[in-house]
Amino acid sequence: MTETSEPRRRGWGGSLRRFGDSMLGLIETRLGILSVEWAEERQNLTRLLLAVFTILACLQLAIVTGLVFALLAVSQEHRVAVFGIAALALLLTALGVGLWLRRWLKRRPPMFSTTIGELRKDRDWIRGKLDR
Repeated sequence: MTETSEPRRRGWGGSLRRFGDSMLGLIETRLGILSVEWAEERQNLTRLLLAVFTILACLQLAIVTGLVFALLAVSQEHRVAVFGIAALALLLTALGVGLWLRRWLKRRPPMFSTTIGELRKDRDWIRGKLDR
């Protein structure tokens, strides 16, 4: 037997105290995991919003700038071709960033997956202990 700094209580009171202490420790750990995941999700949401705003800003600015440039740079007979090329380049850029965003959203783990996994382990452990 090992000695602890606090004498071990016997009976229902000691068991209840140890159980409560274990549950509080478990809840504290799970809340710590949840807070870390919450911070990660906030960061992911910020990244998502920045990507979307970047796509929209680039599209808008590129269209305006491209059209102004095309009007100033080409002669009357080539304006239609320049507008088509500019539109194609803008659409390809938006498509590329959109595909990257879609791939990133599909690959990232679901929200709070670590916390949910730990809670499932806890539930299975408790069920195993209660079934004995």
